[in-house]
Amino acid sequence: MTDFFCDVVSALIELTRLQWMLGGGKRWQPGEKLRLLFAGYNGTRNTGSDVRVNEMLRQIRHVLGAENTDFSVMTRF
Repeated sequence: MTDFFCDVVSALIELTRLQWMLGGGKRWQPGEKLRLLFAGYNGTRNTGSDVRVNEMLRQIRHVLGAENTDFSVMTRF
């Protein structure tokens, strides 16, 4: 079942990439918040994964500034 979900996500990523290549989507413009999506496995038996994600977000927010960023994190519970 996991392979099926991986295939679906992979297909969605490729579809989005193709749409972007064909002129879909909107480019980032200076002055807009930089929208970042963090995707990773942070579930059971992955000790410390939540700490790593939190630290990545903290460091990027520190470098770019909280007012310039908009973060999203995919989680599994």
